[in-house]
Amino acid sequence: MTQHNLSYWEEMTQRYFLAETTEEEERQLRKFLCTSQSQDARFDEIRATLSFLEVCKNQHHAPRVYYTLRALAVAACLSAIAFLGWHQYHQQDISSVRIAGQTVEADASQLMEQQLAEMFSTTNP
Repeated sequence: MTQHNLSYWEEMTQRYFLAETTEEEERQLRKFLCTSQSQDARFDEIRATLSFLEVCKNQHHAPRVYYTLRALAVAACLSAIAFLGWHQYHQQDISSVRIAGQTVEADASQLMEQQLAEMFSTTNP
């Protein structure tokens, strides 16, 4: 950074507040505000403004890892909900009955159809 007098930095501060500085000039101004030369009361306003903006910028930018982990957690929850819903939907009604000491297991809908078929297929003598 080249050495400039305080009037240069005062002018740069005014230009900053008028939004007439380039990014490079703003970077130089930030560097200047970290030096002992800038401890003058004339630079308190710009120092406070840039400090506030830096704090806000850091506060609103969470690490990328946080967003990645949150996205993975949401995906895992949605997958678990989808799996449990699918499992519940496709679960069969299995009925088990003990007939003459033997356990007979069958699907409830199949048993119902079989019973209805037997009821209506009987021939009248």
